[in-house]
Amino acid sequence: MENLLNQGVGLALFGMVTVFSFLTLLILATRLMSFLVSRIDSGNGTSFVNREQLSDNRPPIAVIAAAIAHYLSRKHS
Repeated sequence: MENLLNQGVGLALFGMVTVFSFLTLLILATRLMSFLVSRIDSGNGTSFVNREQLSDNRPPIAVIAAAIAHYLSRKHS
């Protein structure tokens, strides 16, 4: 009985170490890819983000009204 318990503990530890090492490698690979993409993209001057500030701090009423109308039309359909 003790031999079976030792095998179960050993298998559980092996599984946890395997999952931990895989997740560690996944995090490192993700950070490396993020670093490489940021290095490649930094040379390109184009950006899809509009960095200009609005002239006033009022919210875009037309966009909000269109979103509410779309929501209400889908809710009643």
